[in-house]
Amino acid sequence: MLSDPVDNFWLSRQSEFEGKSFKSVTQGSAELDAIKDKAEEETEEEKADAPKLDLLIGAFRQSLKDKVKDIRASSRLTDSPVCLVADEGDMDMHLEKILKAHKQLGGSASQRILEINPKHDLIKKLMSKAEKKGTSDLLSEAALLLLDQAYIIEGEQLVDPVAFSQRMANFMAKGL
Repeated sequence: MLSDPVDNFWLSRQSEFEGKSFKSVTQGSAELDAIKDKAEEETEEEKADAPKLDLLIGAFRQSLKDKVKDIRASSRLTDSPVCLVADEGDMDMHLEKILKAHKQLGGSASQRILEINPKHDLIKKLMSKAEKKGTSDLLSEAALLLLDQAYIIEGEQLVDPVAFSQRMANFMAKGL
């Protein structure tokens, strides 16, 4: 819905229709939690994992403190472990990309919020690692890899492709 590039310009002028406000799913303000059905209610396992998730988010914040605006759990993700979203009040990510491509916007990209999917297998494994001592280097490497993955998903250029490649090779070597 409204996926054409020109829609971003139109939506910046038209914020609602028949009393319903338009929200971009690329912005953190989109309240997708309200759309849950009864089968998606929080389970006991998810409640038990909350402290682990907090530890993981804390470790990620420490590793990515200057690279993202914030890190938080997401309910919008189903298949991906991470995504980037714009904060409330920040420019829509797609609109920013269009303006930069046409040299209408100078400077560097605004910092984004990294959302993580607590239901994804990778995030669950990292949550269990976050509880153990001596895993800060592993979690830091994972945080950087996941941030790079989020940029790739958004179609952005990686800041340091060589470092990404080295991190990926090291991470894969540890897993084999």
